[in-house]
Amino acid sequence: MPWFSLSPLRRITHVVAAILTVAVLAAACGGSDEAETAEDATDTSIEAATEGPEPTPTDVAVVTSTPLPTATPLPTSTPEPLEAPTPSAVLLTTAFTNSSQVTTVGIDEVFFGMTPEEAAEAASTAWVEIPSGNGQCYRVTPANGPDRLELWIVDGFVERLDIEHPDIRTRSKLGVGNTIAELRSQLGDRLTVETTGDGGQVATFTPSDAGDDEFRLIFELEDDQVVRYRSGRIGIIQRAPESC
Repeated sequence: MPWFSLSPLRRITHVVAAILTVAVLAAACGGSDEAETAEDATDTSIEAATEGPEPTPTDVAVVTSTPLPTATPLPTSTPEPLEAPTPSAVLLTTAFTNSSQVTTVGIDEVFFGMTPEEAAEAASTAWVEIPSGNGQCYRVTPANGPDRLELWIVDGFVERLDIEHPDIRTRSKLGVGNTIAELRSQLGDRLTVETTGDGGQVATFTPSDAGDDEFRLIFELEDDQVVRYRSGRIGIIQRAPESC
């Protein structure tokens, strides 16, 4: 029978029945979702319970190396100072005396690179020019001695010192009369020795100080004894005496 042909009371009854049916179906669907949600939550709880807390990493032991033993330095050999020979003359009133010291850079307070005037004032003397050389290079000796000591003036400056006097010696008390063995005992491996064509020897001392590397000490020997020596700037100290 068509729905519209029903009496009003029966139509209301059908509507109520339809609403109740829809409600029951909605409740059934909602319950299923909740059940799935609860199931998921249960599964998560089980997984969390199964996994447990993350393990704490164990500290890795640091391997330390044993330090090598410190090397013991070799003892440094110190040359024993030579005794100065007995003076052949007492030099008291001369420009340079028995206590004067020759170095790679000059003698006493006279240094290579000074003008002749500065050097004369430092030595409290006047210079006497030796007849030789020319305007660019000439030799002088102190007016009040000692003899056998000459300074070279090159291009207006003191640049070299030649010594044959036995009482004017180096800081290490080396000079005329010393042997190669005595030179080596004081100057060590900084000394190089060459043999000349006439059988003599030339021993050259090279300083180790950076500020003195432009200078040298050269000893000339005959029959293993120093007969003369000189100090001066490289390039000038190697010149032959007759060149100035």
